[in-house]
Amino acid sequence: MSAMIDGEPVELSVALCTCHGEAWLEAQLDSILSQTLQPSELIVGDDASKDGTFGILQAFSKRAPFPVHIARHEPALGVVDNFEVTLSRARGQYIALCDQDDLWLPDRLERSVSKVRQAEGDGSKPVLVHSDLVLIDADGRDMGEKFMEMRGLDGHPANPLCVLLRHNLVTGCTVTCNRALLEVARPFPERLVMHDWWLALVAATTGEIHFMDEPTVRYRQHGNNQVGASRFISRSGFLRALPSASSRRALADVFRQDLELGSRFRDRLPDPVLEFIDAIPSGGRRLRKAAVGAGIQPQGWARRIRFFLETFTGGYRRYL
Repeated sequence: MSAMIDGEPVELSVALCTCHGEAWLEAQLDSILSQTLQPSELIVGDDASKDGTFGILQAFSKRAPFPVHIARHEPALGVVDNFEVTLSRARGQYIALCDQDDLWLPDRLERSVSKVRQAEGDGSKPVLVHSDLVLIDADGRDMGEKFMEMRGLDGHPANPLCVLLRHNLVTGCTVTCNRALLEVARPFPERLVMHDWWLALVAATTGEIHFMDEPTVRYRQHGNNQVGASRFISRSGFLRALPSASSRRALADVFRQDLELGSRFRDRLPDPVLEFIDAIPSGGRRLRKAAVGAGIQPQGWARRIRFFLETFTGGYRRYL
């Protein structure tokens, strides 16, 4: 079954990954049924759930007006590998990522697919679209904040790649992309920080990335989120700006991801960015000079303090 947009049929896949998600999964599935643009298929990867998640998925497959393809992973793959395997099973020309515990606003798919179609030309250009989110609590009550403002992020940087090389701007449950992006982004490298971050890096390198200010998802905060939303401008945010073993490990994880990008897309990256990536194993003055030359700078003063201190001292190198 094909979805229809602008009077034309489109093949649209939703890729949903689950793991012990019975508490909120049914509400998320109902929000997919309420979309103004219905998907052509729902592809599900369940990561060894021991609760009622699999039964909820099976029951949904019988009432959904589109095919639901469920795979169960034993043992669990982990969130990044689960998404890669699940994305590999999607057959649509457009693919929307979905988490198990959020609520989609009714036009989430229609608006996102329309934006991708506007940007992709003949379909050969890799494109990723993402949006802001409305924060809700565990019971679905509006918390009165949007995600990007709360995190101190700007979704419209002049050069998205130069921000993404240092920190993520994309929340996976808002992501819609085209097949051209999946074809260049897969297979995922080992030891990615997060699947949505990698897709954003590849889109910014090989095609286009677009942010929609108006939220498309109600983002549930319940204490067990894989990523979740925490206020960056806060005492804890300031403490995260100070060098520590955990922050150095985290920076090493980011830099390994950058090195993978440089290895795979060396012929598509600007020379100043390549100079920055090549300087990562050295750190210190060489890396700082390359970062300035490439215009690579995190958003927000706390992130910038940490970036300056930890790249200059090079303490992350022991964890690369």
